[in-house]
Amino acid sequence: MNYSFRKKNKIVKFIILHYTGMADLKSAYKKLSSLNSNVSCHYLISRNGIIYNLLCPKIKAWHAGLSEWKNLSNLNDYSLGIELENKGHEFGYNNFTNKQYSSLKKLLFFLCSNHFIKFEDIIYHSDISPNRKKDPGEKFFIEKAGIKKKKFDYSTKFSVRKLLSIYGFSKNQINLHKDDCIKSVKRSLNYKIINSNISDRFEKNFYNLLINKKDIKY
Repeated sequence: MNYSFRKKNKIVKFIILHYTGMADLKSAYKKLSSLNSNVSCHYLISRNGIIYNLLCPKIKAWHAGLSEWKNLSNLNDYSLGIELENKGHEFGYNNFTNKQYSSLKKLLFFLCSNHFIKFEDIIYHSDISPNRKKDPGEKFFIEKAGIKKKKFDYSTKFSVRKLLSIYGFSKNQINLHKDDCIKSVKRSLNYKIINSNISDRFEKNFYNLLINKKDIKY
């Protein structure tokens, strides 16, 4: 299994959610545990809700790849990776199961409590690599993952570029891949049509997402 030792000055700050993007669980497990794959993760959750602990959280897994978030790069150094079994956009993207959501909630609570990770720092692979990745995608519903909905006072106006920065995209990603950043946000918002178009509805939804990321209910 691929891994590196985390340097002492690299503290775990984030949990990154992925989908496996493989035809089945067996294929995903084989890839994640193969030395030849150049990928790995800390946890894998099957469609039946079984949690596989593949690597100790103290060890650095290879799940983020080329990535940026806020003022950081190479998110493997600062994160734990959770893979959810799903065929993904390439093999027949389908809905995540209730058993997966239930297990994910428990795992998130455990990890956040033990590693002092803030709830708003549970992020998606598509957040840190918007030009490369789509997972966990638009069929991953934040409400079922434990996000508590609440009303937001839409009285302060920000540009979409500012909202992208507040959300967490790096300046580099916004400058080079703004359209992909917008698509990533739309996946987080569970839009059925994923494009880079900006509307009043999208801006309002974006504001609400920024608030909801900070409140997770278990």
